[in-house]
Amino acid sequence: MYNPDLSEIIHVKIREKLLIIICSHELNTLWIDNIKILDNYMKLQNFDVDYCGISNQDDFDNYKDIINFKYKIINNKQQFSKICDFITDYKSELNYVWYIKIRPDIKLLENINFSVLSENAINARARVYYGPQQIIYGISVNGKGCWEEINDCYYDNHEHDIILDDMLFIFHNNIILKNAFNKIDIPDYIIQSEWVQTITFNARWINLNVIGINLENTKYNAFSGNINININ
Repeated sequence: MYNPDLSEIIHVKIREKLLIIICSHELNTLWIDNIKILDNYMKLQNFDVDYCGISNQDDFDNYKDIINFKYKIINNKQQFSKICDFITDYKSELNYVWYIKIRPDIKLLENINFSVLSENAINARARVYYGPQQIIYGISVNGKGCWEEINDCYYDNHEHDIILDDMLFIFHNNIILKNAFNKIDIPDYIIQSEWVQTITFNARWINLNVIGINLENTKYNAFSGNINININ
């Protein structure tokens, strides 16, 4: 019988836990391929992965042949309220190291590089960027597709006035402990845009870390753009 010595046991790496929150007004079957791609990429990461679904209706079975939802949340509020409600309501039992919030209409074109993530910030593409960094796939507009003519990237010596994308963002449990996702009280008639989300993070003193994520919004056939890089 094989008995590993102590040095072997010490070097066994414990897999960290990751919760993927798929959040939208619906979990449409049109986006099944996106969910398959997401799950396949996550299987290549060194995590124990669980899934949470947040939808306006009980349509979680649309993805049951691909993933198992540990949490199934019906919530007809807007997108940012959905995730804030979930994290606030379940905060005492959430024991994950990392969290990904993603919409089902998002198709990853490459795996997410966790080595560039900050444990003390919201990690996402930008929607608006002022600053000196050069980031491939770092902005949600000006890439190929219907938002190609929108350019909200401006070079400056110092970063300022950044608005984060709200389609996909990644955060460490540290951010939950800093109350980034406490419930919000915003009237229904106000659209919870990227600007509203970022203003809330800023008011709660949450850092923002702009990263590149190569993806397509399949609902609008729009791809990530680049920050301060021109590629012909």
